[in-house]
Amino acid sequence: MRYTVSVVITAVTSTIDAPAQGRRLLRAVWRSPPGQPSWARPALLLIAAAAALVYAWGLSRNPLHPYYSAAVRSMSDSWQSFAFGALDPAASITLDKLPGALMVQALSARVFGFHTWSVLLPQVVATVVTILVLYRAVRRWQGPRAAILGAAAYATMPVVAVLARSQISDTLLVMLLVLAADAWTRAVAEGRLRSLLLSGLFVGLAFQAKMAQAWAVLPALAVAYLVAAPVPVRRRLGHLGLAGLTTAAVSLLYVSAVTLVPAAHRPYADGSPDNSLFYTVFQYNFLSRYAVGAQAGPDLGGAPFMFSDGVAPQVGWLYPVALAGLVAGLAWRGRAPRTDLARAGYLMWGLWLLIHAVAFSAGRVAHEFYVIAAAPAIAALAGGGAVTLWAAWRRGGPRRWALPATIVLTLGWTLHLSLRFRTFLPWLAWSAVVLGALCAAGLVAAPALRARYRRLGSAVGMRRSVRLAALSAALGVVACLSTPAGWAGSTVDSAYRGGGAGPAAGPRTEAGMGGPPGFAAQIPGAGQPGGPPQAGAGSSTSVSGTPAGGGGFSLDATDRPSRQTTALLEYLRSRQPGRTYLFAAPGLQALPYLVAGASVLPLGGFSGRVPFPTVDRLQRLVATGELRYVLIGASGFGVFNRYAAANRGGAPGIGAALAAWVTAHCTGIDAAGTRLYDCGAR
Repeated sequence: MRYTVSVVITAVTSTIDAPAQGRRLLRAVWRSPPGQPSWARPALLLIAAAAALVYAWGLSRNPLHPYYSAAVRSMSDSWQSFAFGALDPAASITLDKLPGALMVQALSARVFGFHTWSVLLPQVVATVVTILVLYRAVRRWQGPRAAILGAAAYATMPVVAVLARSQISDTLLVMLLVLAADAWTRAVAEGRLRSLLLSGLFVGLAFQAKMAQAWAVLPALAVAYLVAAPVPVRRRLGHLGLAGLTTAAVSLLYVSAVTLVPAAHRPYADGSPDNSLFYTVFQYNFLSRYAVGAQAGPDLGGAPFMFSDGVAPQVGWLYPVALAGLVAGLAWRGRAPRTDLARAGYLMWGLWLLIHAVAFSAGRVAHEFYVIAAAPAIAALAGGGAVTLWAAWRRGGPRRWALPATIVLTLGWTLHLSLRFRTFLPWLAWSAVVLGALCAAGLVAAPALRARYRRLGSAVGMRRSVRLAALSAALGVVACLSTPAGWAGSTVDSAYRGGGAGPAAGPRTEAGMGGPPGFAAQIPGAGQPGGPPQAGAGSSTSVSGTPAGGGGFSLDATDRPSRQTTALLEYLRSRQPGRTYLFAAPGLQALPYLVAGASVLPLGGFSGRVPFPTVDRLQRLVATGELRYVLIGASGFGVFNRYAAANRGGAPGIGAALAAWVTAHCTGIDAAGTRLYDCGAR
């Protein structure tokens, strides 16, 4: 009895103390750590909270990527599909890329159920984590003021906001690369091998999200560490060698493990002509981007890529301040010691930006949103550069004028970009220009007022000049960030976030309407009669799955199948389908049924170029009762065969050969308004 009373008293006391404990915990989270200004942690948390609110607003109403959502549904239903990154629940064929990012989404869907919000939730979390980690990386490099500005610059980038509410794997790629940069900053500051190995580990994990693109940061990390780490050169080289081995081992671990599995016990590697995952990763997804070998990707062409009308409004509003900060940071610290961390940071982030700008401009880039990989460098350079220019302004001398000049250039660039989209928030850019003009005027007037009040010995006047300078700086920050923030905020409106396959914030120029140019070239028969529409040609609706002469389907998907998709699935499930597959269909036509959770055999892979399955294998599946029904039509094999024949290195004739066997050995039937072939009727 005494023990029971004691337990009750303890429970009641804990309940009474719970609010107080909660308040103490909140104060601990809110309070800045020792050595940082009191405003630093609250400002960071407010930025992260505001960003999370915008990114997650109406999350369930966002379109899913039709290809990725089909894979996530299959991976969430089947552990075998999860392990191999397979497109279908029976693990017949993989995605045409590594599945690392989609594995995270599939785990979320397995825990919470397959819904639009559960699939996209990891993307929001990854983006907010990136903001927090970027703050820490920049703080270690340039202090809390630069870190807050860098975090705000990244959070307000339109491409960041739109990808936070999409399935695109670049979001996880960037999070892991920023973690690598954070570990690198500590490594170069202290010469610690452990931190450098951790940086290499994060780059290797980023490889699982976006393959060889993750390696683009390696030259920047390696060169800056070799230049500035506070250890002898032999040790620096040894550290870099060990970190490189770590990156290579982690990067190639998954590819090697899958390759070691006998081909008969793993899915076919989509994107390869010979079932090689190494080919998929390095030829299909990397070398072909630079026209090395066959299967070169689409060429976007046009103006310099990073300054084109489709890219600059997504990521480039702060180009002037980032580039000015980079030049000032390197030039003004020319006489600093070799181990100067500030110069090393400018060198690393500058190389990061340069490498990506050259790679995107020289290669054949299928999507404009790839440039989010350059966003951390732009944000870090903008934050660090702003603080460097501000310090020069406060010291006086000729360098003082660099700050107002940079603000004028930045607002001029803002106005230039905004005038390309005259009907979209027309008041925003002009408001930013007015604020920028007031900022520049205040920065020019404040030193003169300060000198005058000093001569007069007026303490009140001196304080006024200080307040004028602070107000001018605040106006400059608002002026530079308000327009990109407006574009980022527009993504809560379905009219200004693009589609599931081609997300883009804000409006598009006439040439870029409906998604990035060149994307339609990846979709067999896009825009052709009986084929799928071009990217963004329709609204953000579900994949309709309209087959054979039904007019194609939208490139966006939701977690709710259309009535026609549901009708066909119900019809087939009630009529003794195959043991393994409900039916087979060309890869793109299979997507809506895979999203609905059906076991469909995707023929020809995503592009229709891969020789999967062979006619012999299809015949065996039918003979053993694993497959009975096959869907073919005007938007199926015919389109795939024409597309494959037009691309070197593909498999011309595979669609025609499969269609010929099906039409010769199976019986055509009408199934819920859809033309199918029943291969078990003879």
